[in-house]
Amino acid sequence: MATAPRQLLVNCRPEQRRVALIEGGITRELYFERKDDRRLTGNIYKGRVVRVLPGMQSAFLELGLTRTAFLHVTDAYPEAARPDDGEPSGPVVHPPIGQVVREGQELLVQIAKEPLGQKGARVTTHLSLPGRHVVLRPGASQIGVSRRIADAAERARLHAMAERLCPPGVGLIVRTAAEGVEDTELERDIGFLLALWSDIERRVPEAPIPSMVHEDLDITLRCVRDLLDRGTHRVLVDDETEAQRVLDFISRFVPDFEGTIETWPGPDPLFERFGLEWEISRAVRRKVWLKSGGYIAIDHTEALTSIDVNSGRNVGKSSFEETILETNLEAAREIAYQLRLRDIGGLIVIDFIDMATEAHRLRVQESLAEALHDDRARSRVLPMSAFGLVEMTRKRARESIVQGLTEPCFYCEGRGHLRSLQVIIDSIVSRLRQLVVSGARGTLTIVAHPRVIEGLVEEAQSTISQLEREYDLQIQMAPRETQHFEHIEIE
Repeated sequence: MATAPRQLLVNCRPEQRRVALIEGGITRELYFERKDDRRLTGNIYKGRVVRVLPGMQSAFLELGLTRTAFLHVTDAYPEAARPDDGEPSGPVVHPPIGQVVREGQELLVQIAKEPLGQKGARVTTHLSLPGRHVVLRPGASQIGVSRRIADAAERARLHAMAERLCPPGVGLIVRTAAEGVEDTELERDIGFLLALWSDIERRVPEAPIPSMVHEDLDITLRCVRDLLDRGTHRVLVDDETEAQRVLDFISRFVPDFEGTIETWPGPDPLFERFGLEWEISRAVRRKVWLKSGGYIAIDHTEALTSIDVNSGRNVGKSSFEETILETNLEAAREIAYQLRLRDIGGLIVIDFIDMATEAHRLRVQESLAEALHDDRARSRVLPMSAFGLVEMTRKRARESIVQGLTEPCFYCEGRGHLRSLQVIIDSIVSRLRQLVVSGARGTLTIVAHPRVIEGLVEEAQSTISQLEREYDLQIQMAPRETQHFEHIEIE
């Protein structure tokens, strides 16, 4: 549980929803979802195996998506045949993939990881249905309790409660949000998930192949389900219809939180008021400056993310070694923050400034581990090498928000990145709202690259027309070929 006050901010636009988690006045997590580009993770599909690759211990399935989905033997092996609770005494040996699935076979699978780059989605036959307090696992038999619940007595209580409430033929994972809840809340959660699974089972036989048989919650309700806890003192929503939808969801599943829902009264835009537009622009920068004058540089490759720590303008106040330690300690905290904010996953290599003493290296390592503690995504950090390198992994289930907020730079033929067209359009609409709220009237002229103007007409014309009607003004668009793609003028 977070100790700092938490707020959830929900920004609803005709074409996009955005959600931000604020803890102690600091933006911790950002989520984006375009209405025509919903995420796939959690969706359940009825598909067909189209290819089995024994050499890779994997198979590919046709689900009706853009690319075939990837199924590894570890995700295809029946859960009932897996070892019981506890760590296996040795490495788990799986049978050949050809003994588990065959070409042409029909399978019910769930998206475990979003398509990334040129890779298709990763799927699993081990289905799970997340609720507020528990995760239902059809076909499994084990009962587990979240490792984030540290109190041994509470873990034992929840485990016993789950065993008593769990019907045969399914497994349960008790989530962190269940800490301190009563039997009735857990029972209500389990009852809803059992009814949901029963409905999915009823629809599967009649569903065509390939087809989706269950769609997970959208970004707003998913964040409310996963991020709302006792430390959350309000959920601010800037759209009345969306606020009512959130309230209906909370009334059904977590009625104790009904009083946290508020509709943002304006008049200034919600994300602008809380500095989120600035945070979004900061989240795509390669270089992040530290207060001490140092900086970190974040670079992405297909294989890993590299983070370089530099002293920059930090000249220090005492010895050279203390200056390096100070920069590295500040960088460790900022790196943990950026990993969570940008949702960077996979293999990460951090190059701290070289330190001469083992004690300083240990302090930086401990500072990084402590800063990662509140991150909901699991991570594993290896000891720092003598060269100041730290290798770590962070669980990745979707693209980093940097990938969603940028596109390849056409000025340098793809060697770098520009802010994506959608992000630029969002920033223009935000600036227009700021101007009209602060009293701008008459005619406003947007001077931008022709591609940006074209995007505005296609994506934001209804919003612009609404601003013109509400504030009695005229918004004109002036394409300029010589204008840089990211440079916008509003005259």
